[in-house]
Amino acid sequence: MAGQGHPEPVKFKPVTWREVEDGCARIAEQVLSKGIKVDVIVGVLRGGWIPARLLSDYLGTPVMGALEIKFYRGIGETSERPVVTQPLIADIRDKVVLVVDDVADTGKTFNMAVSFLSHYGPRRILTAALYLKPWSMYRPDFYAEETDAWIIFPWDKAETVEELVKKRGLTLEEAARITGEDLGFLKRVFNTRQLGTAAAGNRQP
Repeated sequence: MAGQGHPEPVKFKPVTWREVEDGCARIAEQVLSKGIKVDVIVGVLRGGWIPARLLSDYLGTPVMGALEIKFYRGIGETSERPVVTQPLIADIRDKVVLVVDDVADTGKTFNMAVSFLSHYGPRRILTAALYLKPWSMYRPDFYAEETDAWIIFPWDKAETVEELVKKRGLTLEEAARITGEDLGFLKRVFNTRQLGTAAAGNRQP
């Protein structure tokens, strides 16, 4: 799930694939309206990778890199500081770089990404997020929407439901109402996640 620190009580905002595409299109339009030619797009794993891929398509920027920054623990929970766990896979020296994540929440992830990438000699670093939280200490150069809700993306529904059921004590029926998802489908992906998590835990190193 795209982790999001959040004051209680938590409001939820389910997002559809079309809304994701529309948000990325808006960001692409913002970039182009500034006359900016992006050379490399860097997606912050995991949540920023899909928006980054869409922006690569919309902006006609084929060169992409990935950066994994671990920070969040769960709904409303954060660790003290983010850590880069997977380094950049792209040459950004003397390039205009667009760093993409799904949410700018505390802003610490973006701060870490910009600081880390600056050591690789880019000409310019720009940032973009689908959603900006009003309390974020970092304001990305481009974003589609500002909201104080916890965003439920299409790519992290099973993880979100697991959080709601196991950590918040909700039933699957309540989780279905919050996520706006069909109960039958939610049970299906929840069960597959439990099996997958169990299999990963039993895997020998």
